[in-house]
Amino acid sequence: MSHWIRTDETPSAPKFYYFEKEFEAPKGATLKASSCGDSRYHLYLNGHLVCEGPCQGSQYVTYFETEDLTPYLVEGKNKLVAKVLYVTEGWFISVYRRSHPAFWFDGTLTVDGVETSIGTDESWSCFREDACSFVAGPHCHISIPPFEIWNGASLPTPVVCRNFYQPDLRRKGFNLFGLNDHYVMTPRPIPQMETEDEKPLKAVRSGEGFIEFDTVKYTTAKVHFTFKAKAGSKVRIIYTECYSVENEQGQRYKGRRDAYDHPTARIDGVFDILTATGEEQTFDSFWYRSFRFARVEFEDPDCEIKRFTYASYHYPLDHAGSFSCSNPRYNEMWEISRNTVLCCMHEMYVDCPYYEQQQYDMDSALEMLFTMRMGKDLRMPFKSVTDLAHSQIQDGMLQANYPSVMIQIIPDFTLFWVLMLRDYLRYAGDAPEELTRVNALMGTVQKAIEAFVPYMNEDGLIGVTPYWHFVDWVPGWHAGVPNGGFTEPITVTSLMFAAACKAAAELCDALGRPGLATDYRTRAEATIDSVKKACYDDEVQLFRNTPNTKEYSQHTTLWAILSGAVTGEEAGALMDRTFDGHVPVAVCSFSMNHYMFRALELSGRYNEYAPKQLKGWETMLDWHCTTWCENPDSPRSECHGWSSAPTYEFSAMVLGVYPTSDGYNSVRIKPIVDCFELDWAKGTVPTPRGIISVSWEKKDGKLILDVTLPEGADMDCEVILPDGQVFAQNDTSKQYICNL
Repeated sequence: MSHWIRTDETPSAPKFYYFEKEFEAPKGATLKASSCGDSRYHLYLNGHLVCEGPCQGSQYVTYFETEDLTPYLVEGKNKLVAKVLYVTEGWFISVYRRSHPAFWFDGTLTVDGVETSIGTDESWSCFREDACSFVAGPHCHISIPPFEIWNGASLPTPVVCRNFYQPDLRRKGFNLFGLNDHYVMTPRPIPQMETEDEKPLKAVRSGEGFIEFDTVKYTTAKVHFTFKAKAGSKVRIIYTECYSVENEQGQRYKGRRDAYDHPTARIDGVFDILTATGEEQTFDSFWYRSFRFARVEFEDPDCEIKRFTYASYHYPLDHAGSFSCSNPRYNEMWEISRNTVLCCMHEMYVDCPYYEQQQYDMDSALEMLFTMRMGKDLRMPFKSVTDLAHSQIQDGMLQANYPSVMIQIIPDFTLFWVLMLRDYLRYAGDAPEELTRVNALMGTVQKAIEAFVPYMNEDGLIGVTPYWHFVDWVPGWHAGVPNGGFTEPITVTSLMFAAACKAAAELCDALGRPGLATDYRTRAEATIDSVKKACYDDEVQLFRNTPNTKEYSQHTTLWAILSGAVTGEEAGALMDRTFDGHVPVAVCSFSMNHYMFRALELSGRYNEYAPKQLKGWETMLDWHCTTWCENPDSPRSECHGWSSAPTYEFSAMVLGVYPTSDGYNSVRIKPIVDCFELDWAKGTVPTPRGIISVSWEKKDGKLILDVTLPEGADMDCEVILPDGQVFAQNDTSKQYICNL
């Protein structure tokens, strides 16, 4: 078994370290290996990138990669190189690190059935790259990897590396006495990220000492840049999400995102800096860059840019889900939603790729739902659920974002995680292996629910906690907290608690825990009764944001409906009062709109109000956005996965496909055909049992609906037509026709 090897030195700043080994291989040899590094690494064989990692995960586990290196072997001398980025405290907070740069490689070279071990030990050499330093960059959070500053040609400095210890993977990182290794190692649970073919950037504007480039649509990508300039001169590559322009008062704002033709257009953002050597040199970014536009600034007027390309980089989503319809703008919404989710989906879901790059509970709950409408691969959704479960602190709250070496708590986000686990089971199904995986997380669910009990006040409401009481980015709410929410209970939190208790009860039902399910339902109803008594305003007939403030929001209405505090026609009437303007009502931002859509569906008011909710996305199309913004009011982030609600609406509502039991054991197909003024729509919906295809068309006053179920799938399918007819589909493919 191979050793972990590490340097003698403990860096005081981020640095690149190269661990290298040469070996001989005869013709016909094969090589398979596992590898890992501290803090991040790229593994190369003979100059070819084999893999990168370790996969972001948890402080309790270190993932290792396993790859077949045979395609990169050559007859004779071969060279392994691990390029390790060691990040010190205060940098790249979603990656865990120990005290020394380290690397582990455990390979098996096979020749004619004879196996030879090639592993890390003291025969490996190591050097530190002293030509490169790092910078966080302006407007940038410490949670993202540092940007690179290359000061001329490479300056390799040899450093001593020694054997550290031999991991025993058979014991999963623990010894005979239950003591953990330095690195508790387990196989990577998701595939390597997908790096697409390189594409050139399009030059759109230039001037003295600069050229600006466009990728045409927002991307997360590895950047490749080759140039030649006067020795000692500097080149700076600036990455930005969009242009900003000035208004008549000289204030900068975001309007049309591609306004490079505007006289006041400007690019600001994070950057890499390269110092020229006088010879041709190449820069390949170690981590992905997030951008739509890039500006190259150069001190040497004779600087030659010989190559500037990017290769989009994201999770390898299978895109089994699809949608198209008669409205081209809705088709564009689907594609932008897809691009937004991809740009926020790497080794974990991230809230935004340009700023935090953090896996937040609320964001991930939504991104998981959107992912499961676009692809059939459930590995990433489950990894996200388990990553976040690992964040639970001593009082039961989950960290708002995780993995992270910093702790941030938003109580409502703990509740979003409970809802997320329920949704995971709904889509993944009740196969024994899925039930086992979900059952293993029920202790986290129980502790998460119990975390709120100490904060219940004498009125039975969830009161003030020591944490951030964020609800939504509503203009006028300080830090996203409803007015009054710093000193008294927030109605939304109590309603969400009730909804989470009911979700937990459903999980218990699926896992055969009826007693605990009853307990959770009892808690939910008690909390709902308390909200009705303390927070409902009989005069305006809406729920107040807090018990004693005369302020109202769409948020209280939608969570009253989703929690079951109001149902049936009462829910519909509450929704009507929320929209009729008889009192001012705070409006949901993009993050909450998915839940508003669900409340509209439950209240029977989807057709009346859903098209109005899409207006925010229509506006972003007019701005030429190619990903969805964080919020509609002066958005900071131009790419936020939680804003991709159209994905779900087009798949679940326009196509009408929804699982009515876990894992699509049974499915309802009830397309909405009159809501969005469409003539036709078609698409595919991935399920654990295969792909469901739906297409419908309005023709001569009739609706023609075609439904194709997965071949041989054991699936009960109920088809509901717009005229109210209900059919049980038993055939794989069937056509339905009804009058409109």
